[in-house]
Parts: sequence; structure tokens; C-alpha cells
Amino acid sequence: MGLKNFLIYQKIKNKKSREFSLTELEKKHRTENVRSFNDSSYFAGISKEGYTFVTRQAFRVDKYNENWMMVHIPGEGVFGFENRELEEGEEFRQGNIAYICEKPGEEWKVTYEGPLPQGEKSGLLKLDLKWKGVAPLVVFDKVGTTYKQVGDQIAKEKWNGKFFKKLRELDQVHYEQAGKMTGKFEWNGKSIDTEFIGVRDHSWGVRNWEDWSRHFWLLGLLEDGRFFNFSMISYNFVKNLQAAFIYDYDHYKTMYKIPNFDEIKMDGLMPHSLSFDVQKEKNGPFKNVSLEMKQFFPFHMDKDYYLRQAKADFIYDGVKGVGIAELGVNLIEYGRDISGR
Repeated sequence: MGLKNFLIYQKIKNKKSREFSLTELEKKHRTENVRSFNDSSYFAGISKEGYTFVTRQAFRVDKYNENWMMVHIPGEGVFGFENRELEEGEEFRQGNIAYICEKPGEEWKVTYEGPLPQGEKSGLLKLDLKWKGVAPLVVFDKVGTTYKQVGDQIAKEKWNGKFFKKLRELDQVHYEQAGKMTGKFEWNGKSIDTEFIGVRDHSWGVRNWEDWSRHFWLLGLLEDGRFFNFSMISYNFVKNLQAAFIYDYDHYKTMYKIPNFDEIKMDGLMPHSLSFDVQKEKNGPFKNVSLEMKQFFPFHMDKDYYLRQAKADFIYDGVKGVGIAELGVNLIEYGRDISGR
């Protein structure tokens, strides 16, 4: 082991020893004296009838807040908006978007009422859904990454003062959960009788979109009850940081290996399908993950970064599932014209 590896291992181990109560995790965080501080929350819901929605609120201390509300209506397409100037309310509220914690780690409400555009057209959405977790929170300090995986990637980079300032962006708290949502889903005055399965996440810390080079974030809920995340991000200061877990019915397991970007055959920068192998245990068998992306929800982050989410059909080791597939690229680094990629 080299000295750089040893030093960074110790730093990451200290971070992974942090403990947070459920109440602390589930509240909005704001650190006014930290530049580019960001608190971001996200919910996505997918119904068997084809209705899908994604919504996000990010609260930022020295930049405008971010917000998303997009929905796919079968036969009509995608409606929604991003990054409107919405009045910030108490806790997780911007304009008519609200996430309300009713029981930390278990129950939330997601509400919205208002118009959603699609070009020159518009539709009216009324959303009042109750979220119920079907798995415990998975906190990335504890599951999904190992100190060695992260430390080895950091140790490969050239270290200097600027590099260590940038490393603050890795010092985030991030957790996720799978769940189900029931309640009111009304489109243009018509109440839709449906239920959603979905995912949510919450993170806080420093975030600069201009430092993101490329990433994918893949969350799937399998028909047999398992839940997984396979993620990879390359910043412009450190490459190929992975986070991956699977919820095996009653416990979370950090995946031993998922592929780097150059190990995945991609049909362009922003493909509509992916297939790759993952390894749950060291020396264990490789299992295939494949996905087909369906309805798309595009977003532009601070004009530097293009991010596209999609409802996706997954197959993991022969078991079908659905979920959210998110890919992103830096528009300056990869070029601003990403059509067809």
C-alpha cells in the first residue's frame, strides 16, 4: 500500500464512522457559509398503467434553487418544468411543490397542484400522494461504497491544494429508499385510479455541476422484491467513482464491482439501452444487468451539465423490474450538440 492510499483510506474511514438519527437525516440542511452548498431531495413514481412522474427540489445557498416536476401521461407524452423561480417555503417546499415528512425513514407526503406545459400545450396536475417505504433507508456512508474503492481512485490523481479543495464535493451525505405511493393523482380534472412504486433520495453537501464530467445513476425495483442502485460518476478532478448496492429481501449488500465507463459498450454519449455485468462478491459470479429506457425527462443543470432521466425496464440476472435510469454529460467537455448521442 502506498502512502497516498493509506492517508486517503484513513480520511474516508473517518467519514464512514459518522452517525445520523433518522430525524437528522430527514430534515433540510443549510450551511450558509459554505459556497455551493446544496440540499437535494427527489421522488419518482411509476405505475403499471404507464403513468410516471419525477420531482426534485434543491436548496442552494449562493445560487438559485432548482426544482423539477415532470409527468408522463400515456397517449399524451411528457409534461413539466424545471428550475422555475418558485418561492421557498418551510422545510421541503418550493411554490406548489411540497415534500412533507410524516414519519422519519418511513412516511412522506408529496403534493403539487398546478399547470404543466408541453410546448404550447398545458395540462393540470393535482398530486397528493402518501409515500410508504418498503425497505429501510440506505445511507451511502455505510452501504454502497467502500473506503478502498473510493480511496484507490482518489490516490490515482495528482494531489495539490486545488485538488483537496475540490475533494470537498465528495464529502456529502446521501441516502436512498424504495417505496410505494398511494393517494390522489388527477390529470385535467380526471382522477386516475392508480398506485406507484418508486424511489427517493436526499443528499446534502457541496455540489458544482461544472465539475461533473459524466455519470450514470440506475435504480431498479425487481419483481421479486429486491431493490438496487448501480452508479458511476467521473468528476473533472477524479474519475470512475462507483456506488452500488442491492437490497436482498432483508438486508443491503455493497456490490463488489461494477464497470467503469470505458468498460461499457455505449451507443453514443446518451444511449437508450445499456447492458453490463456486475459482481456482488469478490470471486463471485458476474451477473448481467440490462435496461431499456422508455419515457425521457431532460434537464439542464447550470447550463454546464445535461442530465436525462428515463423510466426504464430492467433485467437483473434474469429477473425483470422497473426503475429510473439517469445519465449525464458535461456540455462544455463533450460538446453542446448531444442530439442523437
